Amino acid sequence: MSQTTRNLALPLIAAGQAQKHVTHNEALTLLDALAQLACLDRDLAAPPVNPAEGDRYIVAGPAPTGAWAGLAGQVVRFEDGVWAASAPRPGWIAYLMDEGALCVFTAAGWTGLGSALGGAASLAGLGIGTQADAGNPFAAKLNAALLTARAPGEGGSGDLRLVLNKEASGNALSLLFQKGYSGRAEIGLAGEDALSAKVSPDGSAWTGAWRIDPATGFVGFGAAASPGAGAPAAPVTAASQPGSPAIEIASHAATGAPEAVLRARIGRGTSSSPGALAAGDRLFTLAGRGYHDGGAYSGDAVSLGAYAEEGFAAGARGTAIEFQTTDLGSTVRRPVLRLRANGALELQPRAGVPAAGASAGQIVFDSTASAFRAYDGVGWQRLGNPVRFCAATNFDNYLAADAWTRVQFNEAAINGQGAFDAGTSRFVAPEAGAYLFGLSLGYRRNGTSSPAGFEARFRRNGVAEAGRCAVPAPVDGLGTLVLTAMLGLAAGDRVEVFARMRGADGYAAGAESQFWGHALG
Repeated sequence: MSQTTRNLALPLIAAGQAQKHVTHNEALTLLDALAQLACLDRDLAAPPVNPAEGDRYIVAGPAPTGAWAGLAGQVVRFEDGVWAASAPRPGWIAYLMDEGALCVFTAAGWTGLGSALGGAASLAGLGIGTQADAGNPFAAKLNAALLTARAPGEGGSGDLRLVLNKEASGNALSLLFQKGYSGRAEIGLAGEDALSAKVSPDGSAWTGAWRIDPATGFVGFGAAASPGAGAPAAPVTAASQPGSPAIEIASHAATGAPEAVLRARIGRGTSSSPGALAAGDRLFTLAGRGYHDGGAYSGDAVSLGAYAEEGFAAGARGTAIEFQTTDLGSTVRRPVLRLRANGALELQPRAGVPAAGASAGQIVFDSTASAFRAYDGVGWQRLGNPVRFCAATNFDNYLAADAWTRVQFNEAAINGQGAFDAGTSRFVAPEAGAYLFGLSLGYRRNGTSSPAGFEARFRRNGVAEAGRCAVPAPVDGLGTLVLTAMLGLAAGDRVEVFARMRGADGYAAGAESQFWGHALG
């Protein structure tokens, strides 16, 4: 029968043994040394110089010296002035007082308890400060936790990456934040591969806060973060319900004036090496689109933008603001208003006036008429550069007896809008409206001719207008015709002056003849 115990090799008292107390005391001494084993060090290969009674060490290998020779890896104790050794067995645990750590003896020798546990696998559960269960195989109840990277000097790389993995796209991989074990927020891959966050006031009703599309990296907020909302249309997309702003910026100040700023910052080149803006570069654009009955969203139908009016320099940064809209019945957006760098407000020219949507108070710049025009509730009225002319002739116009003859006015002293054509002696209405015309014709005799009368009238589009003027038996150098008429004209209508002599021929004196007119209102 063995004279020692199986595990700690404690000496056993033999039957009929004399001095049993010796064996008993030796066993107690071994128990005192090996139970609750705490060693001062495990890095020494030779005994310390002045050990204290009861000191314990784990002898470092591979070739210890002195009284520890041949005892590599064994637990030694200083007892009664000499060193005694005990060979460890697998599973022994010792506390290392100089390291403040536990180590365990395995077939490979003494190793840190943490490293030994690192080989553990298929644990059914692990609880830290609380009990793990089937629903939560890993559970921890604590007030703080720290994960830190192992530095290169500690055998690590300095990096730390926490990997979470799910089986398929339709599975969930998320962090769930709860209050009283009722969900309030969740971040992760919630049944798809898009990273999203959602919140809840009660753990039952959930609202999407933001969502990052995995294909584009575009971020959607609000309604654009809801499941099934589709991919965000831009790098940042904020969607809201009717009556609720998509984006709101709030500012409050305890002292001074509060200020809410939404700022765009641009430059040529790259973010690390920006370059100065050039004239025409856009500083920002706010644009609006709308869904139409063709089953898609329109292009940008309206916009507000700012651009550089000159190349940006330390002392020169001229900018302008531009509004663009789409005309009724059109799909093409165009500039309508600009606030220029010189402080001017500029209406953008358009050919003619709007064909639809006119209402009192509207103002446009009509490039066809080269003038500002305003709508007074009845029609478009010219505000500047009025249609007006005053024409003369530099020669005497011969008038045959009893024949209506067009008087040629070949010079225009005033010719607003270029409406009078000196080549044809005609006024051509550039736009519809009411016009006032006037003429004066001086009489000059042809030789001894004595006409019985001198007459003049206006013709519109070759047709004589009602009303004419006449001078009976005109006197050479004194007889003068004066006629005024107000005509309602359509755009393109022509007005000319015709005159005739009765009974004999004569002349419309060039030096004393004029044809004039202007638009009314």
